[in-house]
Amino acid sequence: MSFVRKPRPYSSGLPSLTPPAAPAAPPRREKREKSARPARRLPGSPWATAVTALAVLGTVLLLLVGVSGLANQLSRDAQFRSAAAGVADAVR
Repeated sequence: MSFVRKPRPYSSGLPSLTPPAAPAAPPRREKREKSARPARRLPGSPWATAVTALAVLGTVLLLLVGVSGLANQLSRDAQFRSAAAGVADAVR
């Protein structure tokens, strides 16, 4: 089995007599005269704004619940540690 690349049937391997066609130059655009008033750009879709706002609010709420849960867990852990230390002192 040979791994040598076989020539394609349409290619003889010799350079062609005709040079390759040069790409056409893009047409030049003429600058338009500026109007006295710049065009107002309309804001994006109201639905997109609403969905983005809801996503931001949901993220803030999720972070708030997560941080408060973590704070509660840490305070409960500290209470259990101090209670355990008190029990250990009472046992001695």
